[in-house]
Amino acid sequence: MAKQDVDMDMDMDVDDDNVVLYPMQTEKQFTPTPEYSDYKESFASSGTPLVIDNGSWQCRAGWATEDQPRLVFDNQIAKFKDRRANISNTYVGNDVYSDVNARSNARTAFDGSVMCNPEIMESVLDYIFVKLGIDAEKIDHPLVMTEPVCVPLYNRNLMSELLFESYQVPSVTYGIDSLFSLYANGPERSRDGIVVSAGHHFSHVIPVSGGKVYLEHAKRISYGGVPASEYMLKLMQMKYPTFPMKMSTTQSETILINHTYVAHDYLEELASYEDPEVFKKKDRVIQFPFVAPVVEEKSEEEQARLTAKRKEQGRRLQEQAAKARLEKLIQREQDLEQYMAVKNLRPTLKKAEWAEQLKAMGFKDEADLENAIKITDAAIKRARNKELGIEEEEKEPPTFPLVDVPDEGLSEADRKEKKKQRLLKASYDARMRAKAAKAEEAALQEEIARQDAERREKEPQKWLSEMHEKRKELVDKIKAKKQLREQLSDRRSHASQLRMKSIAALASDSPPAKRKRKGQDEDTFGQDDEDWMVYREISREDDSEDEEEAALLNDCEQQLLKYDPDFLEEHTMNAYTPKNSFLHYYTNGLRPYDPAVGLSLEQTYQLHVNVERIRVPEVLFQPGIIGLDQTGLIETLQDVLKRFDAQARQRLVQNIVVTGGMAQIPGLIDRLDNSIRSILPFSPDKRGYEVRAAQDCLLDAWRGAAMVAREKERMQKISVTRQEYEEYGGAYIKEHGLGNVRCE
Repeated sequence: MAKQDVDMDMDMDVDDDNVVLYPMQTEKQFTPTPEYSDYKESFASSGTPLVIDNGSWQCRAGWATEDQPRLVFDNQIAKFKDRRANISNTYVGNDVYSDVNARSNARTAFDGSVMCNPEIMESVLDYIFVKLGIDAEKIDHPLVMTEPVCVPLYNRNLMSELLFESYQVPSVTYGIDSLFSLYANGPERSRDGIVVSAGHHFSHVIPVSGGKVYLEHAKRISYGGVPASEYMLKLMQMKYPTFPMKMSTTQSETILINHTYVAHDYLEELASYEDPEVFKKKDRVIQFPFVAPVVEEKSEEEQARLTAKRKEQGRRLQEQAAKARLEKLIQREQDLEQYMAVKNLRPTLKKAEWAEQLKAMGFKDEADLENAIKITDAAIKRARNKELGIEEEEKEPPTFPLVDVPDEGLSEADRKEKKKQRLLKASYDARMRAKAAKAEEAALQEEIARQDAERREKEPQKWLSEMHEKRKELVDKIKAKKQLREQLSDRRSHASQLRMKSIAALASDSPPAKRKRKGQDEDTFGQDDEDWMVYREISREDDSEDEEEAALLNDCEQQLLKYDPDFLEEHTMNAYTPKNSFLHYYTNGLRPYDPAVGLSLEQTYQLHVNVERIRVPEVLFQPGIIGLDQTGLIETLQDVLKRFDAQARQRLVQNIVVTGGMAQIPGLIDRLDNSIRSILPFSPDKRGYEVRAAQDCLLDAWRGAAMVAREKERMQKISVTRQEYEEYGGAYIKEHGLGNVRCE
């Protein structure tokens, strides 16, 4: 992965709160690959070797006589059919980013780090040869190509068959990219050493002793650029589940490249983030693009016109409401006239005719008619008083004349009315008792407040200690209830299981036996989802008690804030809410936050990358962070060194070269240099080891292969010719100190 330099002037913005913002691109920018036309003049008949660093992330190709590769592009291809134009389109390398459809159809020839699709690989090679200007029927140049560690014979056979059969190359030389990088960083020191290759998919530790590579002692850690980018993406998705944009792996890769670093001491660095000053310096704010809504600024005349329009609309609504009230009042008066007319017919009609008349009007009996008359008349009076601005008089206490009358002297209708009046009287008496109790409670609270004020004036220190003790009890009680509520919300918790058993015992028809007999059926309440739903329904507690405790705590804290100079606002319970906790800072930064206002539009499109900056690269040293059942980089190095004798170990540790895309992460070399001391014997006289980064972690593999390609005598010994390919097959290679070993 390329380490993109972050220009402080161009790639960062500063907002109004002096917070540095790092802009994020929505898509990877298209950079066209250059085309060359000097092939016939410079290389056509020279037999110059062609060097290709065939990586699973980027491909680098060029001539061995040059210091830098001519082509550097992402190793991918996109094929799709334009249905409208009925044309098949093919995009290779960086050209994929020039088309929206190509981006979504991008594929690679690799499975992990191994080439598995010769068809895609052929398109990539065609792209290379066309861009280099090679216009010939065959490629008449020796080819030097990189391959991964311990590549399967079948996959190498696919590549050899493609090169020899399709392009008719005269010879091919294969070598491991990380060993080529070791060679580029000092050919004279490449005979002994350890290569730590932090690559795109995996990280490898490869020992080289006496000019021979010991692949049987090499180790692999299943963590590299791709897993690190995916881990960063998962962390961001869990941290911001409601983020308004869909974050891509390309964007998480950009965060990994530009904003991560390896901590010197992971736990110590993690603890330092709790310091607000340290957190403010290390928190990176990633600003994603967004479109702010357009706010039209209106002139004073326009605002006056809108104000007048709103007033007119309000006036019309008031008129409509008044008209509706008048119509409703007229309708009620008409209804009351009808009810009274029906009531006045009672003396002139027989009982059956009267009952039929009531039924026609929609009433059950005469009492129902009286109730309707009473309700309608009261509604009419209230409406008229409201129109005239007359306040309603206090209601007189209701009367219940039938409650004390014996049932023998009442008709059937009166007995029903008596039953109704008894219920109303019980409800009225309960309200009066509650009102009286409330008045008594208010008087009691006033007396307690008066006594509390007297005690505060006489013994202020004792009063403060009592208030602090009272506050502590309330805080502990609220926290305990909150913890219990969280436990009860978990179906598998011990508290929930005990409570469900208690509920089952209470609901049982028979009392639970003190001692269960053998073979007696056990209670299984709570094992089914339906039981859990019943439990949740009956476990909904009234929040009034919690609100009362919160009110008492708030009153206590207000008293302390007023009379205790040492008790400050940050000591209150509200200061420890999630909106002011470290978890909130971890997600939204240290800027002031008002829950009533919320985040601004700009802030909703921001990611705060803080502890992820050290957590993602730390997986190289602690793979267990992501559940990877492998040892870390230092333990892997220790295991590799144990396989050599003391003299060989001494030579190996004096040349530890770190290469690969992730080797560019700041702090990695210092962490390795510091950690390797713990696995080496103590030497008071001199420093017995050296850890160094490759000069160019991305291009050194190509440069090393080009250096080898320029050594003609060596190339004749290690190259596989076409004749040898036809004789021994496509999996055949010649062993050398920079490549894989031959399997018989």
